[in-house]
Amino acid sequence: MQDNHPYQPSTNGNSLDKSPSEPGALGVRPTAPTKVRYAMVLLAMLVAVLLYLDRICLSIAGTSVRADLGLSSEQLELALSAFFWTYALFQLPAGWLGDRFGARYVLAIYVALWSLSTGLLGMANSLGVLVALRLACGMFEAGAYPLAAGIVRRWIPQHRRGVANSVVAVGGRLGGALAPIVTIQLMMVWTYGGAWISQPADATPAVTSWRPVVFLYGIVGFVIAIIFFKLFRDHPAEQPQVNDAELAIIGVTREQHAIDKLASRGQANFPPIALMWKCQSLWLNSFLQFASNFGWAFLVTSMPEYLKNVHQTTATAQGWLQSLPLACGIIGMLLGGVLLDRASRRFGLRVGRAVMLSVPRVIVGLAFFGCAFVSNSIQATVFLAVVGLATDLSISAMWAYGQDVGGKHVGSVVGWANMWGNLGAACSPLVLGYLAREAGWQFAFIVCGVIQLIAAVAALGINASKPLQPS
Repeated sequence: MQDNHPYQPSTNGNSLDKSPSEPGALGVRPTAPTKVRYAMVLLAMLVAVLLYLDRICLSIAGTSVRADLGLSSEQLELALSAFFWTYALFQLPAGWLGDRFGARYVLAIYVALWSLSTGLLGMANSLGVLVALRLACGMFEAGAYPLAAGIVRRWIPQHRRGVANSVVAVGGRLGGALAPIVTIQLMMVWTYGGAWISQPADATPAVTSWRPVVFLYGIVGFVIAIIFFKLFRDHPAEQPQVNDAELAIIGVTREQHAIDKLASRGQANFPPIALMWKCQSLWLNSFLQFASNFGWAFLVTSMPEYLKNVHQTTATAQGWLQSLPLACGIIGMLLGGVLLDRASRRFGLRVGRAVMLSVPRVIVGLAFFGCAFVSNSIQATVFLAVVGLATDLSISAMWAYGQDVGGKHVGSVVGWANMWGNLGAACSPLVLGYLAREAGWQFAFIVCGVIQLIAAVAALGINASKPLQPS
């Protein structure tokens, strides 16, 4: 499928057999293709920005949260980990809901509900309430990426999905990179008012300053949910601003969509659990995501505490240092999407996808080994920036695998692999925190590096050219 795909028959009865760039049969130049598909991808990106802003705000404000609620380090780790358990377990149901009912309604509802849960965090008065609301955040945020993967599959032709996946995922890393800076500065504004600009270098936010910040994030989320619902459509053929030339580029027609919609009416389209369970390639991809998130989650859960306890950094410095690995992830996302499309065109789906899944894991493993031997916060942050960049080099390939093999069950397949990936993220603060307390951070980083190298070998067995359910 190429961008110069010939026109399909138009809905008004005219038939054009020329490409969109050539004159029509009667000397009439066809209308240029619209570009609504890019707007749909940008909407998914906007949701991803909010996703990570809400996801990691609690870890950034962890010191204030602990002091405000009287929590121990272990209790805060429990609250941070709670999010990932429901986020993992509800990936598959969320993917199925998106496949069954479409992203427009389902994702808009999910955004509104996780924003409500985030806003209510500002009223938490105990560990139990904090954990319950983080569980709710995880359950509703679980819908974001499986549904976003379905958006890219429906709106973008296969040979362009690497870059499109990167753009959506960049939204998450952009939100993650902004969250430490924005959250800390908003807390400082609440603490010092107009004097926050001239605050001393060692200033710390008030213990209650995190509450209005998460409440504000909740309000922003409701606005984004409304924007998404008003502008998004589940299928290109349902968007009146999309012309036939753009439909031809995407590779769909209004007539075929109407037929498919009628044929699928009343069908449950339940996830093919048996097929997924027996698919060795999907299991390897799931393990790969487990290892990837196990290492990456350190950046958004334990890094602030690590910088404070090991390198004695200030709260403001923690915000800037934590944002660097996530900002480098943006570079990795964009570069990974471009490299994925090129590798897949040159070597095919089987080799192209596998290489872009394996090589980044080697780089991440070596970077964690480097973290084990640093002597200051700057050195640690540089190695962790490599972790962020290399991790995100492979994200587009992970998504593309699900889109390649999933067919009409793409949301379910992506949700299945994301489930295992986020179980890795759920284990990360608990396991790494335990290893750090018992044997030191050096040992914890070495263990994390070994896991990445094992995943690099496993990635070589992933085959994206074999559909889960043959046509």
